[in-house]
Amino acid sequence: MLEVQIFLDEGDLFNEESMHEYIMRYLMHHNINGASMFAAIEGYGHKHHLHHPRKIGNVDEGPIMILFVDEEEKINPILPHLKEVVKEGLIIKKKVERL
Repeated sequence: MLEVQIFLDEGDLFNEESMHEYIMRYLMHHNINGASMFAAIEGYGHKHHLHHPRKIGNVDEGPIMILFVDEEEKINPILPHLKEVVKEGLIIKKKVERL
């Protein structure tokens, strides 16, 4: 099995819609067994700008991680499209074992 983590910013867009919502729908459309999205309390990316999205009065867009696990045969075919649309974020893929 493979685990995939996608890191992006809350404000990232794809075709004028929220990137994280697009990715979740894309995964559902391709019958990935399940996916979870996590919003971070704080973080920074390659530009080294510290984001504090949950502080009162702050307008920062927070870091988001989408995580999903499924069989390699289902994940490998969808990865090229995800790499194409996630230009500013990071995608990590690793083998995992179901216990």
